[in-house]
Amino acid sequence: MIRSFCFHGNGRSAGSAWTGPQGFPFLGRGRPLGGLLLLLGFLVALQPGHADVSSLDTPAATQKYWIFLEARPGPSLPSAHAPWTRPVASAYLNRLRALGVRPLVRSRWFHAVSAHLSEGERAEITALPFVRRTRPVASLSPASTSEGPDGSRFQSQTRDAPAPPPATPALGKSEGPLSRIHARPPLKRGLNGRGVRIGFLDAHFAGLRHPAFSTLRADGRLAALRTFTGGLQGGNHGLGVVSVAAGYAPGTLLGPAYGATVLGATTEYTQFERNVEEDNFVAGLEWLYRQGADVVNVSIGYTTFDEGQRSYSPADLDGDTALTTRAVDRAAQLGVTVVVSAGNSGCAEPDSCWFYVNTPADADSAIAVGAIAPDSSLASFSARGPTADGRRKPDVLVQGQQVPAAWDDGQYAQVGGTSFASPQVTGIVAQMLQVNPSLGPIEVRHLLRQTASQAHAPDTTRGWGIVNAETAVRTAEWLARQSAPQVLDVAPPYRSVADPSLVVPVLAPPHTAALRVSLTTPLGHEVRHMKRAGHPGPNWITLDVSPLPPGRYRYTVETDAGHRITGAVTLSE
Repeated sequence: MIRSFCFHGNGRSAGSAWTGPQGFPFLGRGRPLGGLLLLLGFLVALQPGHADVSSLDTPAATQKYWIFLEARPGPSLPSAHAPWTRPVASAYLNRLRALGVRPLVRSRWFHAVSAHLSEGERAEITALPFVRRTRPVASLSPASTSEGPDGSRFQSQTRDAPAPPPATPALGKSEGPLSRIHARPPLKRGLNGRGVRIGFLDAHFAGLRHPAFSTLRADGRLAALRTFTGGLQGGNHGLGVVSVAAGYAPGTLLGPAYGATVLGATTEYTQFERNVEEDNFVAGLEWLYRQGADVVNVSIGYTTFDEGQRSYSPADLDGDTALTTRAVDRAAQLGVTVVVSAGNSGCAEPDSCWFYVNTPADADSAIAVGAIAPDSSLASFSARGPTADGRRKPDVLVQGQQVPAAWDDGQYAQVGGTSFASPQVTGIVAQMLQVNPSLGPIEVRHLLRQTASQAHAPDTTRGWGIVNAETAVRTAEWLARQSAPQVLDVAPPYRSVADPSLVVPVLAPPHTAALRVSLTTPLGHEVRHMKRAGHPGPNWITLDVSPLPPGRYRYTVETDAGHRITGAVTLSE
């Protein structure tokens, strides 16, 4: 059974929550939700924490600061990417420790550490010759942590919307959102993000033990989950977000990248507010990069924080101010595509409009994703642009209401919010990188923009328009064919979700015009073969294996030019 929810909460510093029309929540009239996870209708209550549990008891006389250090001393060492990917200089760390500073998060990318300092300590540290500057770490205003389907934190959606097309047995309730962005054809061809590593920056993932991740676990594609917060975690925001991108529950839910490898970094704390969200974010993103993430989904945003703490005004949304924003740009420089929820602080009620995208959706290199309703109208809560420096945001739109997601107790729910829009795009990006791994972050964004519904007339409300997954993926394939490999290559075959077929991914050399694929038993008896037109670069060949018994088989792929490669594959029940 799939339940329908719309979250709301209340923030301690903003007063009690009230629910606007359509059941969407706000924290105080006229004030946007800030620093919250972008969950269900509006921001979900996922409060901050820290990798250093003892910091929860830090005396009130201290505050958490980033300490930005000068360039690393000594000669530059060879680096595969850039000098700023090296560890923080040990000489500087040792001098800070000698002064009683306990570094918490260490950022390679910014050559900085975070630490709790009193005002006197901050002045002393700032005066050091190897310290460039210090800056307070912003803190989060959390919403209520109560949860449950009884309405304590969320309630049923009340806005009427056209019913999605009838679900197919494979896609289930995902049929509507996927059809709306033309994402069914790539899935039918067997494209599912296979071989791509997706990272998620979020809150509690609940170990991804939900049935929607049974195949992910069985295949060994759950690469790693790591928490950068302290204390017990709760909620299922992270679990739900991952399911939208990579879940696999035929007949109920299907993510576009259900074949990808998954990494998860918990950077949000669900118990109470602390000054940790932004540096947890930096630490988590740097870790995902080191773990080899190709694309990262961010369903987190920061704008308004606690009284007396640093908050972001619209003037700060310039792509260069927020540390999380700058971290996203660093990741893109290193080749990681980052997809970010635009935010749920649009204008669902005239006297409660923030309008603008959150940080880090304002990053120059981010793919900021807004939300549409099932009838393709703009969701009233979807954040928009322009940024302070005049750039259009969001970049693209997908359905952000009535989105099926894995939920608590092995159940499923229909959810809303840009938190659940961005993972759909992340899944499409994984498909694009599956067919063309050479695409860089800016190229990926360009293809998504230029194949979207209003690429000819982008604006600051809908960006470049609604994603067209089929055209974006096809264009990525076409570009890959322009630089075909010199030798034949075949990736491990896998089962299709659309029909009982075996998908054989083939990278063909230049001048390929035809391909032949055969399947034989261990004794050499040919049980399947197919000859079809081929082309240089990526090809996706499907063989019907429904009548074949489970077991080990050998496959052979040949080109019309005489290239040949063989391998083995196991067919299961």
